[in-house]
Amino acid sequence: MITTLTAPVVVLQSAWHEIRLSWLFISADRWTTVFPATCFVMAAVVHARLSVPEAAVTVVLGALYFWLFVYEHTLANQLVGVEEDRVNKPFRPLVTGRSSMRGARLRLIVVRIVFPLYGYCLGVLEWALMWQILSLLQHEYGWGRHWVGRNLYAGIGVVAQLAAAWQIVTVITPDAWRWIVTLTVTVTFLMSVQDLRDITGDRAVHRSTMPLVFGETRTRVFLCCGFAVGPVAIHYFLMAPAAQHWWIVATDVLLGALSLLLSVRVVLLRGREADQRSYRLVEQWYTLALAASIYTLR
Repeated sequence: MITTLTAPVVVLQSAWHEIRLSWLFISADRWTTVFPATCFVMAAVVHARLSVPEAAVTVVLGALYFWLFVYEHTLANQLVGVEEDRVNKPFRPLVTGRSSMRGARLRLIVVRIVFPLYGYCLGVLEWALMWQILSLLQHEYGWGRHWVGRNLYAGIGVVAQLAAAWQIVTVITPDAWRWIVTLTVTVTFLMSVQDLRDITGDRAVHRSTMPLVFGETRTRVFLCCGFAVGPVAIHYFLMAPAAQHWWIVATDVLLGALSLLLSVRVVLLRGREADQRSYRLVEQWYTLALAASIYTLR
């Protein structure tokens, strides 16, 4: 009798442990994956004019897809980067001992099986497989050790992410593709801002990043120029095609101002903490932009 009563409890405890552990693996990347991609799912829901019950179910299913999406990335990334994380990110589960290497490998195998199967059920198998191929190139075949591969991984990953987000709901429209392409180009060229905070760890493991290849100052000047032209790209490609309501104008101004702030920060504010904050602002810019798509792509 005791065994019968405790079995469900053990199952629930195990499930809760896995959920919490997965959150520890993905929490640092939530603002570039789960949150913004779910916003794009919501934009597609509004565009498709789904009923409230259909919309709620679709958003939950989409959020779960992107949880698995980033979980695969973080497991693979952290398995090959333990020594670097001891320097740059000592809070990660493999460094703190919250997960063993063997446990992480087993979870990665499970996720690599479950994720494409779930993508197939949602009708986005091609984008799930695209993401898995990118992950293999990044973590198993050396893309992650060179700045070109790292930036392409992030940029093409935006396509795999946002195309799936929209297609979970409906057929991808030309306007949705305009957003996807604009954000892909932006992320590809400007994602090296994340490497500014990790210079010490990257040098220790002999990773080739933009700051280490071209020099920290040149990289900062390049990123400064990129963020400086950001407001023009935001306005012309993302906001101007929508009807000019006051809230769209306000979002246009806010996103442009944040881009200009980043342009100044990457040059004037240096050091690990300042660069970490700059990267967090980039993540928040990305999430805010995709939140804006909910009412600009309706």
